[in-house]
Amino acid sequence: MAGFYKSSYKEDNETKRMLSTQFEATDARRAFPCLDEPALKATFTVHLTTDSSLTVLGNMPIATEVASGDGGKKVVTFEKTPVMSTYLLAWAIGEFDYIESFTDDLYVDNKPLPVRVYTTKGYTADAQLALEIAPKIVDLFSKVFGVKYPLPKLDLIAVHAFSHNAMENWGLITYRSTALLYSAEHSDPSYKQKVAYVVAHEIAHQWFGNLVTMQWWDELWLNEGFATWVGFYAVDQLFPEWDIFADFVSTSLQEALRLDGLRNSHPIKVAVMDALDIDQLFDVISYLKGASTILMLSIFKTDVFLKGVGKYLDQNKFGNATSEDLWHSVSEVSGQDVSKMMDSWIFKIGFPVINVSETKEGALSLNQARFLNGGDVKPEEDETKWWVPISVVEENTSLAADSFSEKSVVIDAKISGLFKLNRETGAPLRINYDPEFLQKHVLAHFNKLSTKDKIGIIADVAAIAVSGDKYTSTTTFLDLTKHIALEHDYVGSIYATWHELATRLSAFALTFGGADEELSEQVTGFCKDVYTKMATKFASEDVNREDYSSLKLRALIMNNTATLKIPVLQELATEIFRKWKQEGSIDSSMRTFVLRSVVSAGKVNDEDFEFIMKQVTHPTSLDSREVALGALGCTSDIEVAEKMLSYLLDETVIPTMDAHFLAVSLSKNTKTRGLLWKFFKENYDRVYALMSTNMVVLDRFVKQTLCNYQSFAMEADVREFFADKDVHGFERALSQVLDQIHINASWFDRDHHDVAKWLSTNTK
Repeated sequence: MAGFYKSSYKEDNETKRMLSTQFEATDARRAFPCLDEPALKATFTVHLTTDSSLTVLGNMPIATEVASGDGGKKVVTFEKTPVMSTYLLAWAIGEFDYIESFTDDLYVDNKPLPVRVYTTKGYTADAQLALEIAPKIVDLFSKVFGVKYPLPKLDLIAVHAFSHNAMENWGLITYRSTALLYSAEHSDPSYKQKVAYVVAHEIAHQWFGNLVTMQWWDELWLNEGFATWVGFYAVDQLFPEWDIFADFVSTSLQEALRLDGLRNSHPIKVAVMDALDIDQLFDVISYLKGASTILMLSIFKTDVFLKGVGKYLDQNKFGNATSEDLWHSVSEVSGQDVSKMMDSWIFKIGFPVINVSETKEGALSLNQARFLNGGDVKPEEDETKWWVPISVVEENTSLAADSFSEKSVVIDAKISGLFKLNRETGAPLRINYDPEFLQKHVLAHFNKLSTKDKIGIIADVAAIAVSGDKYTSTTTFLDLTKHIALEHDYVGSIYATWHELATRLSAFALTFGGADEELSEQVTGFCKDVYTKMATKFASEDVNREDYSSLKLRALIMNNTATLKIPVLQELATEIFRKWKQEGSIDSSMRTFVLRSVVSAGKVNDEDFEFIMKQVTHPTSLDSREVALGALGCTSDIEVAEKMLSYLLDETVIPTMDAHFLAVSLSKNTKTRGLLWKFFKENYDRVYALMSTNMVVLDRFVKQTLCNYQSFAMEADVREFFADKDVHGFERALSQVLDQIHINASWFDRDHHDVAKWLSTNTK
């Protein structure tokens, strides 16, 4: 899945092939001789010779297409490209269908821009969502940034074998099928938002990355951080009812903090020494921490930020740029020294926790320190002074400062009533209130907070508890969870708040639920208490499929109950599964819940196993394989687990690009995580040979599976196993995994007695 490669797929039980390219970061050299660096831009005229029956696509429109005189062949020549980087060149060849639309605004030659979505035969009906939004996004970005899309066409194409979600090739964007195609009838509801966002993200790259390209790979965040933030911005403009920035706070920002809270994180801007170093930069820091710092800046300077970005694009179009160029443009427009504000966030590893208390005189005391997820910060690791915006949710308090850059500061204030720092959770940092302040000024007013602020409180309390803070403990998090989920209704139907609560509760259950039988039963009992009321409500009521947020919330709650073995819900899942087998259809929003419930219930008979496996080998919808693999990893049947592990090495059953969906699920399953690690060690040479052809795939597999273990013995075993292995290309992922296992083990070792005591008195 790198360079110029083929994808295989089934069409009417016949194996077909398509050809496409993936050149980022340094794989254009696999297809043709070139100077393969982002700053060495050139124009390209591409000629391709293919079978005359095939469709041929490129960055630019076709200039000529002539028979080659060589037995059913043709030579296709494309128009010359603008000046561009090699990694953005692309072409695709195959038996394609397409649907087409046009922008409302005018572009090249004073005409509407043609936008097409290409698929292999039979999939264009699932391309309607992408086609509906893509022209609108082009118009939106052209207006917002004051720079029009410069090419004469824009094509989006679904590729069957793809290691990433998508690739922003200029004028010919390639996508994994599940990141471009969506069926309202057959796809899981979450994929609608995923498709909208990924389409927007890649179109954003037509400006951030293509029109203006980073000078060198150490500035990758200029491409990916901006495209991430702008992608969310576009979806928010098109679907304001989704409140997608609440989802950003619960997913992207929190994931950035999770990785950046590891000792083995890295700065946003980091030195790059070779091609494998580049591949490792395509991670949460470049994408999500980059986007989170932009969100922080855009909130703090909302009225001028987009104007500065437009100036940056206009001044550097068709060229290369650095972070300094961006800050210079925003500074020119805002009159602020943006570089001074942002340098610590871009060039330094990590992020701060702001410790908050009230002085005896009633003033506000703020202290910043580097935050580590494990809490074990060394003095030499805590020397950075971050610029921190002071944004507040308050009722009766005014402050005399709007930011600070010192280690500690005391600010005059008379605090009363609600007072929460980091308004809308808009900055990528943690807030740690002293216990009295937290109860008096924050939790007592929790129902008054916005969704984003509720997410911030849940996330900060949970993360600080894991770190071993002397005041905010794991039982503090459990108290908060009980307070929100069991004692009050004001969380209501807000999806993003429940998503954050569910994410934190899952991490807690993963760490404390697999140790001994008694504690495991207590953890499961508490999870049942949290979810049962809402789950039984959703099980007995129909949800309007037009109400997308409610549909997502139902799926979230039901999916989180699937492995808890709640009798009434197991009966429901069994009945829906029976009808699915008989009638051949299922409500797509209930599919994950049903499959996980059936698989995790116990012994899976051969008939049921074969039915589920057909969703892997002969998917009935675009996302069937991903959903089914995740469900099969929930099995408590060791025979099923061993059979699925054998399939990990069989590309004819599980494509390598999808192997992580199964492996991640197995690693989170206390019944199978030991089997997975044993299998990985015994078959490492085969795993490495299969996945290292695209190091992104191996890096992802290691990072997303091994992080779910939680014992010191496992940490030592992983360290010993890889001691004599060549890990170049995923060494950073391995270091981060070892960090995370140690944190999980320390968390359990420190708090399991207190957790058991709390659960014994607070679980039904």
